[in-house]
Amino acid sequence: MARMRDETKRAVILGTAKMLFSQKGFFGTSISDIVRESGLPVGTIYTYFESKEAIVRTIVEEGWADLYGRLQAALSQARSPEEAFQALLDRFVPEILGDLDLINILLAEAIDYTRIEEKLEKLVDLLYPLLKSIPRVEQALQGLSRRTLTSALAIYFLGILNAAKISRSRNIGLKLSDITGFLKLQLAGLMGVKVGGQP
Repeated sequence: MARMRDETKRAVILGTAKMLFSQKGFFGTSISDIVRESGLPVGTIYTYFESKEAIVRTIVEEGWADLYGRLQAALSQARSPEEAFQALLDRFVPEILGDLDLINILLAEAIDYTRIEEKLEKLVDLLYPLLKSIPRVEQALQGLSRRTLTSALAIYFLGILNAAKISRSRNIGLKLSDITGFLKLQLAGLMGVKVGGQP
């Protein structure tokens, strides 16, 4: 008889694995570590996931899908392209930077399982038409191609994630609010949107 699936147990497995992958690395974490930390029997782990790779894929895909879905909803509710970018700056950036475990997993040796290139392409699909719809941006970025935007997003996105990771692990006087503040100033200047109530 097949075991009944319990979403609470599945969530415990994912939460435990996410913390361990972030702290010890993907290759430094074993299924035994997940068993020990979660308090669940090894059979329960394999009831939900066939392998450690399946666990890390699930952590990244579900975490990303949730974040991306909320970003998509926020952008679709915006009344203007400028308001959409404000939502991007105010919600998406702080939310992703607030999940250090996910950042560590995205940037760690498990990158082969995270398909980060697909995530960047989805961001480009969302942001490219938005950028092109703002006359000031279109003018400032004449000749902006999808390839250029993909490169820019990769540089900004991966750079920001690395800065957040470093700021949490080393005392260099950099806070997450500093990172988001800098990004807001950069993008707001380009878009002509307000940051912190200032034009």
